[in-house]
Amino acid sequence: MERKEKKDGKIDPDYCRILFCLELERLKETFIDMQVQNRVIKVTVINEYSKTIEAAADNYLTLLKANLKKMDYRLSGVLFENPVSKKNTDTKLKSALFSEKESYSGVDIRI
Repeated sequence: MERKEKKDGKIDPDYCRILFCLELERLKETFIDMQVQNRVIKVTVINEYSKTIEAAADNYLTLLKANLKKMDYRLSGVLFENPVSKKNTDTKLKSALFSEKESYSGVDIRI
């Protein structure tokens, strides 16, 4: 997905993609892919403990939707995926984060 810029050159938060690569003490490597298009947000959480995370997150999704709505955003869904379910983790992560129809190169901001 391509990002859009405002007239002042800043990234448009209504059309962007944010990828978080986290190394957590107990959950280990976790990827969060957040796509925003026309103020509609789709989140994919990729972790080998995806079922555990999904069960824990279930209590907070209503709160997340409500708070996003206050900021005039809409949550279309949150998906939880396990990268180990296929034989090659790297292939699973790549296909989960970047579909074959999309092409993306580079990083806009790295923290």
